[in-house]
Amino acid sequence: METAALFGTGLGLAAASGLNAYAVLLVYGGLARLFPEAFPGPIAHLLGTTPALAVASVLFLLEFLADKVPGLDHFWHLLHSFVRPVVGALLAIAAVAPGQSTTMDVVAGGSGGLVALLSHLVKSATRLTSTALTAGVANAAISLAEDILAFLQSLVAIFLPMVALVLVAGLGVLFVVNVPRVARSVDLFGRRRGKAPPPAPP
Repeated sequence: METAALFGTGLGLAAASGLNAYAVLLVYGGLARLFPEAFPGPIAHLLGTTPALAVASVLFLLEFLADKVPGLDHFWHLLHSFVRPVVGALLAIAAVAPGQSTTMDVVAGGSGGLVALLSHLVKSATRLTSTALTAGVANAAISLAEDILAFLQSLVAIFLPMVALVLVAGLGVLFVVNVPRVARSVDLFGRRRGKAPPPAPP
């Protein structure tokens, strides 16, 4: 149960990182700074330092603004296809295996990176669908909801790890159900793909 709870925290943080990596870094780093005895390991110590929190704050502000501009948000998501899985892997290692073993680091980091990537893809698919259906009008509201959800998911992952584990499983189901369908119907720029024209009569 203890191992499951650790993975619940690590994967829950990774899932939140797929929505807003910098919000999660602020929550985890802030708590690690306030309660260092509850967040052991070099990664938690680093994230709780003043420079790390300052950088995370600036990047969070940039994401908060960029993610609410239609068009710019798609570029931002493309750029963070690499950033969010890395942050998710880092946080999973920090939560699951702070200095336990190389094998546990690999398992935690790999699973955390994968969960963050799935969360990121669900977020991106949702944004593409919103752009296609509303011409980007609803994107700002959706982005704000994602920011709030990232903060809440981070807190759930830290204080209710088994609940976070269930939410991560739900994320996997959501990915399997929605993302392939969206990928077939919406192109990279958020335009809905129309049906192929009927063949010309002979």
